[in-house]
Amino acid sequence: MLTEVNGIKLYYEDMGAGPALVFIHGLGENADSWENQITLFKKTFRTIAMDLRGHHRSENGNEFITMALFASDILALLDQLGIQKAHFVGHSMGGLICQEIAAHNQERMLSITLSDATSFYPEPMATTGLEERLKRIDTLPMTEVGAAIARAACRPDIDAETLAKVTAMFQLNRPVPYRQATISTLKADYRQYLSQIKVPTLILVGEKDATTPLDYAQLLNKEIKGSKLQIIPEAAHMTKIENPKAYNLALAEFLAPYEPDAALPLIANLRGDE
Repeated sequence: MLTEVNGIKLYYEDMGAGPALVFIHGLGENADSWENQITLFKKTFRTIAMDLRGHHRSENGNEFITMALFASDILALLDQLGIQKAHFVGHSMGGLICQEIAAHNQERMLSITLSDATSFYPEPMATTGLEERLKRIDTLPMTEVGAAIARAACRPDIDAETLAKVTAMFQLNRPVPYRQATISTLKADYRQYLSQIKVPTLILVGEKDATTPLDYAQLLNKEIKGSKLQIIPEAAHMTKIENPKAYNLALAEFLAPYEPDAALPLIANLRGDE
């Protein structure tokens, strides 16, 4: 549904009942990318997902899109929904947004899951890599840009149906907000805040992720004290879509010590399918 947040119409989904679990998608994605997670977790959690500002069904607004603006929108939405504290799951750019929230509003977070994420993008990705991305956005139709992103984000042997689904999602992007979010993503740097993260943190990364590879996840794991790192097999950058069962099991097992009544039944369900 749509609601007014920070001067824009923001699309969100609020499903289930129980502890609040907020899903924050990556650059160029939308709430639908969490379908495999929400289908399961809404059984015992209150799941919140949104199309971030400038993505799919949400408006752009007049401000230049930044991680801080995304975070402000999310917290304003949670305020509307009466949610003071929640477990946060951020994929890729969503992981940067989680770090933005942790840097300035950590009291709102019960836990953080950083999925195929980084704290910053090193050279040359943040310079010449960014320039190349912006050139593609400026010169190619989003149908071509979206198809290229999907191929790069998924493992090479992904099935045709899943690749088509991911491609269609990325092709929905509008050039102006996608361009702004791309700049803000590749220029973000949260390294100085990592040691200040005190809430339980899970770091997930696909074993074949070339976009945010294992060494990015290892840096997060090193700097966030007490964090747990887990590699998702048979997945590249789109772990939540490429291997949803392994992803969901890792997330449920992480949440179990803090929300046993909600997480343990899901773990039993997932293991029963094996």
